[in-house]
Amino acid sequence: MDEGTKRLDDYISMGRYVILVCVLAELMILPQVSSMYYMMYAGASPSLSACGDDLIFDPELDEKEVCRLYHHVALENCSAPSFRYEFKSVNVEWNYICENANIIKNSISVQMIGVLTGSVVFGQLSDLYGRRKVSGMAASLLLVAKSATLVQFTVTRTIVGFFTGGSIAVLNVFIMENIPKRHRMWINMVITWSPNIMPMALMAWLSAYWRTLAVANAATCVPGILFCLIWIKESPQWLLQRGRINEAIEIMRREFNCFKERDMNNVVEKEYYVGLY
Repeated sequence: MDEGTKRLDDYISMGRYVILVCVLAELMILPQVSSMYYMMYAGASPSLSACGDDLIFDPELDEKEVCRLYHHVALENCSAPSFRYEFKSVNVEWNYICENANIIKNSISVQMIGVLTGSVVFGQLSDLYGRRKVSGMAASLLLVAKSATLVQFTVTRTIVGFFTGGSIAVLNVFIMENIPKRHRMWINMVITWSPNIMPMALMAWLSAYWRTLAVANAATCVPGILFCLIWIKESPQWLLQRGRINEAIEIMRREFNCFKERDMNNVVEKEYYVGLY
């Protein structure tokens, strides 16, 4: 390929730094999966088993029949319902059962607004301030564990969703800008959400409580943040877009071993000036 047709990403080759970027991707995807799948467990509806010692529901009854009996027979006299559950969700702790469980579903809908908003906002911010900036996802996840009411829970979960959406948007761009073009397809097929669903399920099983799981989810953010601060550099493509040509060239030479590419300086400068028009 001659100098006239080359672009910056043509100089990116498989090596140590690309492996580091792939490790970062995995470390960042696990918190994304944990955040997006969190409500599958934290919002799980329990089965109503009894209302005190006087009224015990037949375990053979389906959920709709139990809820009908609960509303027509025991609602006014059931101050301490008992539940059957595998994971202690917010439904269990705050008694959102039967028809009231729909309130939790409405909360999830509000939380998704945070994800959508974050993906748009962080996409723009990453263009202005760089792909490497650290978001506040971990702090927000810890706030979830401190929620005392459903309103607080929904607000903090929406904040988590905002940073999760931002993380998803920025990470995808960062990965594309820092791995070789010929390897992008298989890397994105290997390092993706699907393999991380199992660790998330394991965390939920070990936690067994929505507050504990929120703290565990926050903990998954820490390795990625530290790894990014220690090992990962700003995207050369972004530096080039911002006119920081020398910094982009330095990272390309140091991290992608482009010392022997004599024409790279000219290609980088040409790509920058072409991008201005």
